[in-house]
Amino acid sequence: MLTYHKHLDRLNPDTVCWIPYGDHRVFNEFEFISLFSGHIRWGSSIVRHQPERIVRQFGYVQTIPPLPVAPSLSIEEIDDRWLQFLEYLAPVGQICSAPGQCAADYMEWFYRISHPFMSLT
Repeated sequence: MLTYHKHLDRLNPDTVCWIPYGDHRVFNEFEFISLFSGHIRWGSSIVRHQPERIVRQFGYVQTIPPLPVAPSLSIEEIDDRWLQFLEYLAPVGQICSAPGQCAADYMEWFYRISHPFMSLT
């Protein structure tokens, strides 16, 4: 397990494949419903889907995502937003000119708010 931690800690933005399914777009086009930002429900399980945090994986320049807003929605409101998904797409900005491209201030922000190294539990 420690070996995996060391390998993961050595990764840097230039060694990560940011668009893992990019080669498959020839066979399956990107669907904008993937950019739906909001709550998704399956039965009684409800989760917050935030694609604005991973737009590099969709081929867009990563910017600092807005703080999540967690409104209290009823099941009917969650379902209605999903059905009207075009009104709730994450703002993605510009398409990458290089894989994994991000805004100039993004990496500084990322290292300030995240855990850049694996830690043993």
